[in-house]
Amino acid sequence: MTTPSTPKSPVVPRIAGLLVAVIGIVFLIGGIFGWFTVRAELIDENITVSDDADRFAGDRVDGPLSAYSQAETVKRHVLEATDGKTYAQLDMDDSNRDLALQGSTVRSALMTSTLSFGVSALAGTSGVAFTLIGGVLAVRRR
Repeated sequence: MTTPSTPKSPVVPRIAGLLVAVIGIVFLIGGIFGWFTVRAELIDENITVSDDADRFAGDRVDGPLSAYSQAETVKRHVLEATDGKTYAQLDMDDSNRDLALQGSTVRSALMTSTLSFGVSALAGTSGVAFTLIGGVLAVRRR
């Protein structure tokens, strides 16, 4: 004796798909917003990549690659001025200690910007993926 099977309801996967798609859209918007906010803040600082930089010399710092290039150039300049010593390695009475601290601060800010661009890109691309996956789940027919 065979029992009739009841068809599975497509409501749950559709709701899940819609939720995933909405989350994806939020991630995408957040990623785009983050990218352009960091870019605008860098542009407001009016930083130009040093002429002696390995890459992007003379360019405005307005993206992850130019920010990274300038951060590496700042590091090189500071190490040249301090005979290869970092802030932590300098004696307390060393006259280059303030220079090393300022260079470290500028470099950290530029590296944070570079990281922020990466996080924004990750959020945005994840948002695209989530939106596509959610869309497929939401419209999938059994």
